[in-house]
Amino acid sequence: MASDRQEYVLRLMRGEGHTPSDRLAAAGLRALSGLYGVALHAHLAGYRLGLARRTRLPALVVSVGNLTVGGTGKTTTCLALAGWFLQEGKKVALLSRGYRGRGGTATCVVSEGQGPQVGAEVAGDEPYLAAKARPGMVVVVGKDRRRTGRLAVTRYGAEVVLLDDGFQYQRLVRDLDIVLVDALAPFGYDGLVPRGLLREPVAHLARAEAVWLTHCDLVRREDLAATRARVEKAAPQARIWETRHAAIGLRKLGSDEWAEPEALLGKRVAALSGVGNPVAFERSLEKLGAEVMGRARFPDHHRYEAEEVRAALRREALGAEWVVTTAKDAVRLPEEALEKPTWVLEITLAGLPGAATLAEELTWLLTAKSRR
Repeated sequence: MASDRQEYVLRLMRGEGHTPSDRLAAAGLRALSGLYGVALHAHLAGYRLGLARRTRLPALVVSVGNLTVGGTGKTTTCLALAGWFLQEGKKVALLSRGYRGRGGTATCVVSEGQGPQVGAEVAGDEPYLAAKARPGMVVVVGKDRRRTGRLAVTRYGAEVVLLDDGFQYQRLVRDLDIVLVDALAPFGYDGLVPRGLLREPVAHLARAEAVWLTHCDLVRREDLAATRARVEKAAPQARIWETRHAAIGLRKLGSDEWAEPEALLGKRVAALSGVGNPVAFERSLEKLGAEVMGRARFPDHHRYEAEEVRAALRREALGAEWVVTTAKDAVRLPEEALEKPTWVLEITLAGLPGAATLAEELTWLLTAKSRR
């Protein structure tokens, strides 16, 4: 669960600190943010001026990234892209840093295209989940994605290379940069870390060929319109697509039992998650008709201990018939701590009803790229 320190910093980011010590702490965050900004601009200038060189892979390289710290739906997007390219008959590889896995800085082949061959504790939860969800895709983890990219192409014949969280990674030439902006929390309190949650200024969206707004179905239309207008101003050349995380079903944890999303209608549930944006997950359950009785929130990528899960659910799952969690959390949860039926909400990236489909967006982007 979010620590008191994290909550305090978030209050300062929102401008809610009013005591002298709050103002002093906020000033410290602004100073550190300024130093971060200087370092960031120097780093990018090195590549812009040709002082640092980028590596080009003999494959189509598609980056999926974001501007902010926290969850915007990168893993869901990568899986959707991989699914489309695989259906098109392409050999696909996903490159990831493998956040909080035990592989260290070494290169780790999570999947050679037949599903995961190492556990989540080594690969990291998101690469493991990707390897399991897309068994036809090669998944390679490593900090140096020039090296992992060359491996994916030369050893496994990858024709399409997906960079998970690649917008800030400058060492590889990208053929297509897709940046995700979460409509629920789009601009990170308008400050660079640690003053805000921005990893880069909003103006840097100008580097992207496409900006995909996520969780658009969970916000008011006027708020979505304001977010879109700001994105259009920052990146007038970018293709903008409004998306949602569409539920495709529920999988019972520890079994092959499956239920349609409609099974949540009128169901009393406790939401259990350790993701970057738990609000999006919880609102999705409510939108599907569930009555969310409790919210057991843990930090993103949290390594669960059985007793803390039991304690959280004893507090948050009172009166709930089910516990519902995310696919990313499911690979880390100790099943022995789950005393109530626990279901995993399976989702995919889709356009808003009546809008373009993923296939249409990708076809447009790749066609436009080929004409340049």
